[in-house]
Amino acid sequence: MRVEQLEIKNFRGIKHLEWNLMAQSICCLIGIGDSAKTTVLDAVEAALSPRWMTFSEADFHHANTAEDIEVEVTIGELSRALLSDGRFGLYLRGLSVEGQLNDEPGDADAPVLTVRLSVDATMEPVWSLVCDRYPVPRILSNRDKAMFCLVRLAGDETRHLTWAQGSVLSKMTEANDETAQMLANAYRSARQSADLGSIPELARAAISAEIAARSLGAYIKESYKPDLELGRGGFSSGSIALHDGSVPLRLAGLGTKRLATLAVQRSAISEGTIVLVDEIEQGLEPHRILGAMAQLKRWQKEAENAHLAKGQILMTTHSDVVLAELPAPSLFIVSRSSGAVSDIKHALASGDISRVLRGAPRALFAKRILLCEGATELGLMLGLREHYPDRHGGVPIEQLGSAIIDGGGSAGPPLALALRALGYHVGLFRDSDRKLDAHFATKLQTQGVRVIEYGGELNTEQAVFQSANNTQIESLLDLVAGFISKPTLMDHLGKGFPNIDVTESFDEWDLAVDHANLRFRMSNLAAEKSWLKTAERGRALSPIALEIMNGSPASAMGMCFNTVENWLYGNA
Repeated sequence: MRVEQLEIKNFRGIKHLEWNLMAQSICCLIGIGDSAKTTVLDAVEAALSPRWMTFSEADFHHANTAEDIEVEVTIGELSRALLSDGRFGLYLRGLSVEGQLNDEPGDADAPVLTVRLSVDATMEPVWSLVCDRYPVPRILSNRDKAMFCLVRLAGDETRHLTWAQGSVLSKMTEANDETAQMLANAYRSARQSADLGSIPELARAAISAEIAARSLGAYIKESYKPDLELGRGGFSSGSIALHDGSVPLRLAGLGTKRLATLAVQRSAISEGTIVLVDEIEQGLEPHRILGAMAQLKRWQKEAENAHLAKGQILMTTHSDVVLAELPAPSLFIVSRSSGAVSDIKHALASGDISRVLRGAPRALFAKRILLCEGATELGLMLGLREHYPDRHGGVPIEQLGSAIIDGGGSAGPPLALALRALGYHVGLFRDSDRKLDAHFATKLQTQGVRVIEYGGELNTEQAVFQSANNTQIESLLDLVAGFISKPTLMDHLGKGFPNIDVTESFDEWDLAVDHANLRFRMSNLAAEKSWLKTAERGRALSPIALEIMNGSPASAMGMCFNTVENWLYGNA
């Protein structure tokens, strides 16, 4: 099973939302602050869960019960049971490759079903299948909804680590007369001795759960087995729980417990389950996140190679480690306007952002992103960023939702446009020695990307050296000597200024020569010899750059860097 399209109206913080999931088997939602990511998962669960859901006034948008809650979930990759005319086949619709829903399915359309949840002011939910071919929807029971194979990894994880009624383990255990009789015998002899591992169905479920849990990275001390956990509630199927050795698995750490629950749910998949996971990184160290993500993708690939239904995982995250492991097509960005009309954009809808996903995934959790054209510019900005809090009451740019990343040279303009289309505020910091392509310049301006340059066709080396005073020039030369060695610097200067004694301080250089001309020639030499052409060198340069900026705010560099700073703090 797989959610293909989702429409939500008047549910909690969402006034109206339409989401096309682009046939992705893993869909990860990210978004700034309270952007209703969890609400999206809650809506899918409310529509497809086999449990009876109760609603209150608080579930209506702005608590306005005059406008009905309506959630429509269109499901593809249907099981054979769902495709049969005796079940839901008469309500099948078609989904074209372009994502168009057709009530009369075309020959090339994929078969889908649309489940609608409606809740009016009486708070009574109604679940139904809708298709315009039939004016009367087909009402769905909890048993019907169970066929959509939805599971949720949320706050009730421990329930799925027992054989309680409705748990995943209970569904994995074949129900037959022999099993029921053996369970009854176990109940009667529980106080004396219980060997639940001798019940084949329970043992097989425990082994399947252990194999899947190990592959996801759960910590297992001994081995999983079914055992009794008796409490005041008496003896029931809920008393049979997964144990790691003699310890109930519900007492494991949060991360292991969540991975074990996810493994149990995955083991129950027969024809593709829809799994909802809110904040998949909870309780997991980075290496376990990496392992879990790799295993989830491996399972999907194995199912695809075996021509089986892959199922689907819908999840949210606040972890850059998770993002770095995601293929770009699996990422969706959620945004919410002041009118609470939510929007979900596919990460590849307007360009390739793989460079950000791999190199600086944390930036995708920001509100505004500054792209730096080259390594020197990136290092400079990262270095200056460390000094900003002292100038802004101790507030770093990250606290305001700003991020600084590598724009990748010529890849910067298209990347800036792609990020802007996803709803981010985007700035492009570049030097001015090469003009922007006219096509990009127009599009960047039209789309609202802030381009910040030195002006005057200056590159960074020219802006720095030509804005510095004599003392700062000397500091710059000392810094460069540390980068490339003093003898190498003297060699460069000697060849660049053959008629000057470059061993003396810059103040003492030939006074017959205009110092502005000397700065210009030195800046060109710095660019030619790549004195500053790494991010590390740019970062080391930042304290001197800050001094230049403070001392010469009207210089090309001073004005440019002040503009960048104000933009990062939302003041420009």
